[in-house]
Amino acid sequence: MAAEPDFVFDEHVPSGGVYANDARVWHTRHEFTVDFLAPWLHPVPVTESQLIVARVRIPSTAMFGIVQIMSNGVGDYEAEHRRLTPPPMEAS
Repeated sequence: MAAEPDFVFDEHVPSGGVYANDARVWHTRHEFTVDFLAPWLHPVPVTESQLIVARVRIPSTAMFGIVQIMSNGVGDYEAEHRRLTPPPMEAS
């Protein structure tokens, strides 16, 4: 059995992570950019905007492998807990 990799956090990345409940993906010819979003927390909501809590740039050559890893993670979650279903669509 292979040893687990030793991960080290960059000094600018909180070791507890950041909360995100949405994401947007956009791309150029050479890379994908994933913006992870959370509701803008403000005492008085002034807009419907969301806060970008992390931005990750991924070379296009790595994207397929990352999508596979995420899909496998969802499969593992569903096997252990429950099937995930999309939330109901909100009425506009």
